[in-house]
Amino acid sequence: MSQTTSHRPAPAAPDCAIRLSGLHRRFPGRGGVSTKALDGVSLDVAAGEIFGIVGRSGAGKSTLIRCVNLLERPDSGEVFVLGEDMLMLGDRALRERRRGIGMVFQHFNLLSSRTVADNVAYPLEIAGIPAAERAPRVAEALSLVGLSEKAGAYPAQLSGGQKQRVGIARALAPRPRILLCDEATSALDPETTQEILGLIKRLRDKLDLTVLLITHEMAVVKEICDQVAVMEAGQVVEQGRVFEVFTRPQHPTTRRFIADTIGYAVPPGTVSRLPAARPGEERRLLQVLFAGPNSTRAVISEASRRFELDLDIISGRIDAIGEEPFGLMALAAYGATAQIDAAIAWFGELGLTVTPVNEGA
Repeated sequence: MSQTTSHRPAPAAPDCAIRLSGLHRRFPGRGGVSTKALDGVSLDVAAGEIFGIVGRSGAGKSTLIRCVNLLERPDSGEVFVLGEDMLMLGDRALRERRRGIGMVFQHFNLLSSRTVADNVAYPLEIAGIPAAERAPRVAEALSLVGLSEKAGAYPAQLSGGQKQRVGIARALAPRPRILLCDEATSALDPETTQEILGLIKRLRDKLDLTVLLITHEMAVVKEICDQVAVMEAGQVVEQGRVFEVFTRPQHPTTRRFIADTIGYAVPPGTVSRLPAARPGEERRLLQVLFAGPNSTRAVISEASRRFELDLDIISGRIDAIGEEPFGLMALAAYGATAQIDAAIAWFGELGLTVTPVNEGA
C-alpha cells in the first residue's frame, strides 16, 4: 500500500508529535536522470511513542528522517512538528525549533579534540547558551546516560557503546521533546545494541520523549518500537502497530524482514525427510501463527480429531513483542484436501493465521 499525495492536510492533532504528508524528494543523477528518494510518503507519529522506520539500503529512510528537522528539504509535501508547519519557518525560527529535535547518528560524530563534557556542550555553545547554564545541562545529560565519570575523557578513550551514549547525551543537552535516531545501533555489537536500545526506551519513559528511529534491522523494531513503517523504493509499503505487523504482515517486503528476525522458514532439509501422503490424500505444509485469546488453546490436537487429519509438528517457537506473546509453528498436514481446507478455515475462525509453506523450503 503505497502512499500518495492528496489535498493539503490539516495541521497535526495535539497528540501527534510528527506529521509527514505526501513527501517527495529527488536527487540529481548521472546523465540528467534524477533518483527518486521519497515518493509520496505520509505518516503520523504520536506524542510519546517510539516509531520505527525500517528498510533496506536505498529505501529512502535516511532521507525521510532528515526531512523532519529539514536537514533535507522535500521537493513537495508537508512537515508538521509539534503542530507547527516547519516548511513555513524562516531561518532563525527553524534554528530555534531544531533545538527541540535531538539527533543521534550511526557513527557518533564526536569531536576527537574535545572532552566528553565539551562534546555534550557543543550544541549549547552553538545555541548561544551562557557557560554558567551549560555546565549543569551537560552534567544532567551525562547523568541520564550513565557517563558522569567520563566527563573529562576523550572519545579515543571510550568504547563504541560509550561513544554512542555521549552522542545521546549531546542530543539531550538542549532538552528536546523529539529524538531522531539515524541507525543509532548499526555500528555496535549485539550486546551493546541491547544496552543502547534499553537506554533509549528508558529515556523515552523518563523524559516523555517522542522517538523516531530508522534501522535496517527488524530486530531493533521488535525490541523497542510501538509502531513501525516499512519502506521500499521511497514508499511506505506497510505500517501499523509492531505486534500486528509482525504477526500479520501483508507486504512481501515486510514478510522478508520478519523472516530474517523470527524465522518464518521451515528448517532446511525438513521437507525431504517427511513421509509422502497416502494414496487419495494430500500432504500440505502450513505455518500457523498463534496470537490472541486462542493462542494457548490446544488447537493442533483438536483440529486433528475434528477434521480427521494427521498433523505433524515440524518446528515451533514462542516469542513476545513488548508484553504480548505469540507462537509460530510449522505443520505437515496429511489428509483429504477438503478436510485440510476446512481445518484452515477453522483456524481462521479462531483468529489464528495460517500461511502455506512452499514444499521446496
